[in-house]
Amino acid sequence: MSHPIYRLTETTPPAVEPLDLAETKTFLRIDHSNDDTLVTGLIYAARQFCESVTGRSLITRSYSLYLDYWPGTTSLGWWDGVQEGADILFNNSALNLPKPPLISVTSVKVYSVSGVATDFSSANYFVDTVGIPGRIVLTEGALPPIPGRIANGIEVNFTAGYGTTAASVPIVLRQGMKQIVAHLYEHRGDSPDQALLASGAALLFQPYRALGLS
Repeated sequence: MSHPIYRLTETTPPAVEPLDLAETKTFLRIDHSNDDTLVTGLIYAARQFCESVTGRSLITRSYSLYLDYWPGTTSLGWWDGVQEGADILFNNSALNLPKPPLISVTSVKVYSVSGVATDFSSANYFVDTVGIPGRIVLTEGALPPIPGRIANGIEVNFTAGYGTTAASVPIVLRQGMKQIVAHLYEHRGDSPDQALLASGAALLFQPYRALGLS
């Protein structure tokens, strides 16, 4: 297996939503405040659904990605009286990071058998933020981090998103979310899946669907 199963945790949530209440109410032609709580909830739901469908982070936030082993190494450790970690057969595979666009990698930590974390030097890898998804590529001659802990032995901390303001998010994605909000506002009780197709947002989101780690 060249790309391990990963576990992802959002460590810092987005500070704002990609749609603000005032612009969304204008789009819905609402001129009162009676439904402000409802519309705010629909904005949140639309953002969550957009991110789920596209696989992207809209507003900047931080994540921790946990891996059992580095891509290109085997997932099987071996035992000779001491836990050695993953087999070091290695083909210099890059680690693709989820939730693009990638902004930066804060750290890569490697855990020992006893759970002690050690920083994997940034001199050992290059962070590629140009493509989608962003990736970590080991530098020439660098060996992959080899964890001692059998599960979640590697932790990658990174930041992803289009920016810290709603205006940073591509206008096409924001338009799709407005259409989802409008559909759910007018057809209360419908699911986001129904809203995605009925509102036309699916066509707007399609070009932004990101690939996973594989």
